Amino acid sequence: MSHNNPPSLISRMREAIEVDLKRSIEGLDSEQYTGLAHMISYHMGWKDQAHSRGNRLRPMITLLSCAGVGTNWEIALPAASAVELVHSFSLVHDDIQDQSETRRGRPTLWKLWGLAQALNTGDAIFTLARLATYRLVKVGNSYETTLDVQHILDRACLQLTQGQHLDLAYETKENVTISDYIRMIEGKTSALLSAASAIGAHIAGASNSVVEAYRSFGHNLGLAFQIEDDILGIWGKSNLTGKPAGDDLLMRKKTLPTLYGLEKSTTFSRLFLQENDDVDLLNMVAALDEVGAHQHARSLAQHHTDLALSALKEAAPLNPSGGELKRLSLLLLQRQT
Repeated sequence: MSHNNPPSLISRMREAIEVDLKRSIEGLDSEQYTGLAHMISYHMGWKDQAHSRGNRLRPMITLLSCAGVGTNWEIALPAASAVELVHSFSLVHDDIQDQSETRRGRPTLWKLWGLAQALNTGDAIFTLARLATYRLVKVGNSYETTLDVQHILDRACLQLTQGQHLDLAYETKENVTISDYIRMIEGKTSALLSAASAIGAHIAGASNSVVEAYRSFGHNLGLAFQIEDDILGIWGKSNLTGKPAGDDLLMRKKTLPTLYGLEKSTTFSRLFLQENDDVDLLNMVAALDEVGAHQHARSLAQHHTDLALSALKEAAPLNPSGGELKRLSLLLLQRQT
């Protein structure tokens, strides 16, 4: 007689996140607003196969950080939803600003419904994120904790938009340095992962030093994640990334590998900065490979992963949550290129 194995902690968390996220948009699906609810559901990946939902990395980190301190992770679910909704709203606006026509292999929101409706949908998702935070009280958190969480998240949102401001400004700035780039991704990518981990620990009642260790974990994890994303934007396989091969080169994006190439290779600089529309992808990639841009980026991603794991060790999360947080960190360097 065979017995089914009980679902893993990660499986239970993933399922709970989807349920709570859908709870966050309850009330929108009335007769007048079915279109808005449909656009949000599409962007969240509920109208397609599960891979279109993304990895739900940020809310998973919130729940795992809470559980790692030794508290029932379910009391952090509304905060986890808020974190994911903030991330989702930022993607809607990013796709508009970058004029990206696809995300995860599907047409983006603005491409299907136009700029005006996509902007409004992004604003709605941002508002739903704030409303989700207030549900923390309903699952047993104090008003003080709820206010603290909202403050951490609001600060992260401001840093996120500051990072996006720099990213957009760098498109026309001539001399962007690697230190400029790090400052930008500290806001654009790292701020929300830092908040996600700190929020989970704070909800669990961790000491200030432990919350700070979790914050440092998320901060460095975010830097490693973005650098790895930059690697995929040039060397990633389009069937796995959901974007055209060499997309960052086609868009002339100033990422870590391209900035390194601009510093180290006159050939790459000439090809990257030429003003005609014909992009010589093969020779650009060859020039980057010649100066070791891929390896440089990979080494920096590994450096920040090591810092993240060191901070995680300092936080000393209980297992199985601690093991899962470490596993998620290591997976960042194993995404397919």
